[in-house]
Amino acid sequence: MSGLVVRAWTPEDSEELARLFIRSVREVARRDYRPGQIEAWAEVAGEPSIWAERMRDRVVFVADENGHAVGFIQFDPPDHIDMTYVHPERQRMGVATALLAALEAEARRRGVKILHAEASITSHPFFEARGYETLTPQFVRVRCQDFLNYRMRKRLP
Repeated sequence: MSGLVVRAWTPEDSEELARLFIRSVREVARRDYRPGQIEAWAEVAGEPSIWAERMRDRVVFVADENGHAVGFIQFDPPDHIDMTYVHPERQRMGVATALLAALEAEARRRGVKILHAEASITSHPFFEARGYETLTPQFVRVRCQDFLNYRMRKRLP
């Protein structure tokens, strides 16, 4: 992808990333989750002050393509990958891979030996293909909806 740059999040990104998140959940994850789950999941970005606080409290990398966010990933120190989302029109184009590489480099810089993630059904194959091992499937409850996801980890070289 020409013009793709991975950079640090700024407060000005919050609104655009909320829209990207909602689109990604509604258009990409819908193949793996029921409509009620999708709407409960998308509501996470529906509260601007909580969304902005969530961004401020983590290390967030943004995939920027010619001035527009096409993906983001959140690192919740010391060792947790919290969110990984890519615009529906930029799926399978290396965006998530570039974001994960930036996050893993930051984790290594901080001396992290093992990274953890809770991967959705949708993102599970992505993480698995990049060396993350599945520890266990689990159910989490969000806004009265139960979601299957996978606890995963990767030992960093």
